Amino acid sequence: MAPIAWYQVAAPILVCVAVVAVAVRVPRYRFALYGLVAVVGYAILQDQVSARLCPDYFTVLHPPIPNCTNPTLLGVCWGFLGGWWGGIVMGYAAGLVSTLGPRPPLAPRDFVTPLLVCMCGVGTVTALCGISVWQHANMFGVSLDRVFDGLIPEERQRAALVVACYHFVSYAASTLGGVVVCVYLWAERRKRDVGRGE
Repeated sequence: MAPIAWYQVAAPILVCVAVVAVAVRVPRYRFALYGLVAVVGYAILQDQVSARLCPDYFTVLHPPIPNCTNPTLLGVCWGFLGGWWGGIVMGYAAGLVSTLGPRPPLAPRDFVTPLLVCMCGVGTVTALCGISVWQHANMFGVSLDRVFDGLIPEERQRAALVVACYHFVSYAASTLGGVVVCVYLWAERRKRDVGRGE
Protein backbone atom coordinates (compact mmCIF):
# COMPACT_ATOMS: atom_id res chain seq x y z
CA MET A 1 0.00 0.00 0.00
CA ALA A 2 1.34 3.46 -0.91
CA PRO A 3 2.31 5.72 1.99
CA ILE A 4 -0.12 8.42 3.05
CA ALA A 5 0.45 11.68 1.15
CA TRP A 6 1.65 14.76 3.06
CA TYR A 7 -1.50 16.72 2.18
CA GLN A 8 -3.68 14.02 3.78
CA VAL A 9 -2.07 14.95 7.09
CA ALA A 10 -1.66 18.70 6.47
CA ALA A 11 -5.23 19.37 5.30
CA PRO A 12 -6.93 18.02 8.47
CA ILE A 13 -4.51 19.99 10.64
CA LEU A 14 -5.32 23.20 8.74
CA VAL A 15 -9.08 22.56 9.03
CA CYS A 16 -8.76 21.98 12.79
CA VAL A 17 -6.71 25.18 13.22
CA ALA A 18 -9.43 27.05 11.30
CA VAL A 19 -12.14 25.58 13.56
CA VAL A 20 -10.21 26.70 16.64
CA ALA A 21 -9.77 30.22 15.19
CA VAL A 22 -13.47 30.55 14.37
CA ALA A 23 -14.61 28.95 17.66
CA VAL A 24 -12.87 31.74 19.60
CA ARG A 25 -15.24 34.26 17.99
CA VAL A 26 -18.42 32.32 17.16
CA PRO A 27 -20.11 30.34 19.98
CA ARG A 28 -21.79 27.88 17.60
CA TYR A 29 -18.35 26.72 16.45
CA ARG A 30 -17.36 26.03 20.06
CA PHE A 31 -19.68 23.02 19.82
CA ALA A 32 -17.59 21.83 16.86
CA LEU A 33 -14.40 22.46 18.84
CA TYR A 34 -15.70 20.48 21.82
CA GLY A 35 -16.71 17.63 19.51
CA LEU A 36 -13.28 17.70 17.89
CA VAL A 37 -11.45 17.56 21.23
CA ALA A 38 -13.66 14.80 22.66
CA VAL A 39 -13.67 12.51 19.63
CA VAL A 40 -9.98 12.95 18.81
CA GLY A 41 -9.08 12.47 22.48
CA TYR A 42 -11.09 9.28 22.61
CA ALA A 43 -9.71 8.06 19.27
CA ILE A 44 -6.11 8.62 20.39
CA LEU A 45 -6.71 6.63 23.57
CA GLN A 46 -8.38 3.81 21.64
CA ASP A 47 -5.60 3.75 19.08
CA GLN A 48 -2.98 3.49 21.83
CA VAL A 49 -4.55 0.11 22.61
CA SER A 50 -4.89 -0.79 18.92
CA ALA A 51 -1.27 0.05 18.10
CA ARG A 52 -0.09 -2.22 20.91
CA LEU A 53 -2.41 -5.13 20.13
CA CYS A 54 -1.62 -5.06 16.43
CA PRO A 55 0.58 -2.27 15.00
CA ASP A 56 0.13 -3.94 11.62
CA TYR A 57 -3.46 -2.65 11.59
CA PHE A 58 -1.97 0.80 10.97
CA THR A 59 1.16 -0.12 9.02
CA VAL A 60 -0.28 -2.81 6.71
CA LEU A 61 -4.06 -2.33 6.61
CA HIS A 62 -3.81 1.49 6.35
CA PRO A 63 -1.54 3.58 4.15
CA PRO A 64 1.69 3.78 6.16
CA ILE A 65 2.78 7.12 7.58
CA PRO A 66 6.41 7.63 6.52
CA ASN A 67 8.94 7.14 9.35
CA CYS A 68 6.18 6.35 11.87
CA THR A 69 6.37 2.88 13.41
CA ASN A 70 6.41 3.72 17.13
CA PRO A 71 3.12 2.44 18.63
CA THR A 72 2.52 5.63 20.62
CA LEU A 73 3.01 7.86 17.58
CA LEU A 74 0.89 5.53 15.42
CA GLY A 75 -1.92 5.82 17.97
CA VAL A 76 -1.68 9.60 18.11
CA CYS A 77 -1.47 10.06 14.32
CA TRP A 78 -4.24 7.64 13.39
CA GLY A 79 -6.40 8.72 16.33
CA PHE A 80 -6.27 12.25 14.98
CA LEU A 81 -6.67 11.28 11.32
CA GLY A 82 -9.53 8.89 12.07
CA GLY A 83 -11.44 11.15 14.46
CA TRP A 84 -11.03 14.83 13.52
CA TRP A 85 -13.76 15.00 10.91
CA GLY A 86 -16.29 13.00 12.95
CA GLY A 87 -15.73 15.24 15.97
CA ILE A 88 -16.25 18.41 13.96
CA VAL A 89 -19.38 17.05 12.26
CA MET A 90 -20.87 15.79 15.54
CA GLY A 91 -20.08 19.05 17.34
CA TYR A 92 -21.34 21.31 14.56
CA ALA A 93 -24.58 19.31 14.24
CA ALA A 94 -25.03 19.64 18.01
CA GLY A 95 -24.37 23.37 17.69
CA LEU A 96 -27.06 23.75 15.05
CA VAL A 97 -29.58 21.75 17.09
CA SER A 98 -28.69 23.82 20.17
CA THR A 99 -28.92 27.28 18.63
CA LEU A 100 -31.20 27.42 15.57
CA GLY A 101 -34.85 28.37 15.88
CA PRO A 102 -36.97 30.37 18.30
CA ARG A 103 -36.48 28.22 21.41
CA PRO A 104 -33.97 29.29 24.07
CA PRO A 105 -30.49 28.41 22.77
CA LEU A 106 -28.15 26.16 24.69
CA ALA A 107 -24.62 27.24 25.53
CA PRO A 108 -21.62 25.16 24.46
CA ARG A 109 -21.14 24.11 28.10
CA ASP A 110 -24.56 22.38 27.91
CA PHE A 111 -23.00 20.07 25.32
CA VAL A 112 -20.13 18.90 27.55
CA THR A 113 -21.95 16.38 29.77
CA PRO A 114 -23.92 14.65 26.98
CA LEU A 115 -20.74 14.54 24.88
CA LEU A 116 -18.74 12.91 27.68
CA VAL A 117 -21.55 10.41 28.33
CA CYS A 118 -21.57 9.61 24.61
CA MET A 119 -17.81 9.01 24.55
CA CYS A 120 -18.04 6.78 27.64
CA GLY A 121 -20.81 4.81 25.91
CA VAL A 122 -18.70 4.45 22.77
CA GLY A 123 -15.78 3.23 24.87
CA THR A 124 -17.94 0.69 26.68
CA VAL A 125 -19.49 -0.72 23.51
CA THR A 126 -16.10 -0.83 21.79
CA ALA A 127 -14.48 -2.67 24.71
CA LEU A 128 -17.33 -5.19 24.84
CA CYS A 129 -16.98 -5.79 21.10
CA GLY A 130 -13.22 -6.27 21.36
CA ILE A 131 -13.51 -8.72 24.25
CA SER A 132 -16.29 -10.64 22.53
CA VAL A 133 -14.46 -10.91 19.20
CA TRP A 134 -11.23 -11.95 20.97
CA GLN A 135 -13.00 -14.68 22.96
CA HIS A 136 -14.92 -16.02 19.97
CA ALA A 137 -11.93 -15.86 17.60
CA ASN A 138 -9.92 -17.94 20.09
CA MET A 139 -12.82 -20.32 20.80
CA PHE A 140 -13.44 -21.05 17.12
CA GLY A 141 -9.81 -20.90 15.99
CA VAL A 142 -10.47 -18.08 13.53
CA SER A 143 -7.56 -17.10 11.29
CA LEU A 144 -7.16 -14.55 8.54
CA ASP A 145 -7.08 -15.41 4.87
CA ARG A 146 -3.78 -16.65 3.47
CA VAL A 147 -3.39 -13.35 1.63
CA PHE A 148 -2.24 -11.85 4.96
CA ASP A 149 0.53 -14.46 5.44
CA GLY A 150 3.80 -12.57 5.20
CA LEU A 151 2.06 -9.24 5.77
CA ILE A 152 0.91 -9.74 9.36
CA PRO A 153 2.74 -12.18 11.63
CA GLU A 154 0.57 -15.21 12.39
CA GLU A 155 0.60 -14.52 16.13
CA ARG A 156 -0.98 -11.06 15.53
CA GLN A 157 -3.56 -12.02 12.92
CA ARG A 158 -6.39 -12.56 15.42
CA ALA A 159 -5.50 -9.28 17.06
CA ALA A 160 -5.81 -7.60 13.64
CA LEU A 161 -9.33 -9.05 13.34
CA VAL A 162 -10.23 -7.84 16.84
CA VAL A 163 -8.90 -4.33 16.20
CA ALA A 164 -10.68 -4.09 12.84
CA CYS A 165 -13.99 -5.19 14.39
CA TYR A 166 -13.91 -2.83 17.33
CA HIS A 167 -12.84 0.08 15.13
CA PHE A 168 -15.92 -0.50 12.98
CA VAL A 169 -18.09 -0.64 16.11
CA SER A 170 -16.57 2.55 17.51
CA TYR A 171 -17.40 4.42 14.28
CA ALA A 172 -20.95 3.08 14.29
CA ALA A 173 -21.43 3.79 18.02
CA SER A 174 -20.06 7.33 17.62
CA THR A 175 -22.46 8.01 14.77
CA LEU A 176 -25.44 6.67 16.70
CA GLY A 177 -24.25 8.44 19.85
CA GLY A 178 -24.01 11.74 17.97
CA VAL A 179 -27.62 11.36 16.84
CA VAL A 180 -28.73 10.56 20.40
CA VAL A 181 -26.86 13.61 21.74
CA CYS A 182 -28.56 15.85 19.17
CA VAL A 183 -31.98 14.45 20.09
CA TYR A 184 -31.19 15.03 23.78
CA LEU A 185 -30.16 18.65 23.11
CA TRP A 186 -33.32 19.28 21.07
CA ALA A 187 -35.45 17.83 23.90
CA GLU A 188 -33.57 19.94 26.46
CA ARG A 189 -34.33 23.10 24.49
CA ARG A 190 -37.98 22.08 24.22
CA LYS A 191 -38.14 21.44 27.96
CA ARG A 192 -36.63 24.83 28.73
CA ASP A 193 -39.02 26.53 26.33
CA VAL A 194 -42.03 24.89 28.05
CA GLY A 195 -40.63 25.89 31.45
CA ARG A 196 -40.20 29.48 30.27
CA GLY A 197 -43.82 29.63 29.12
CA GLU A 198 -45.28 28.59 32.47
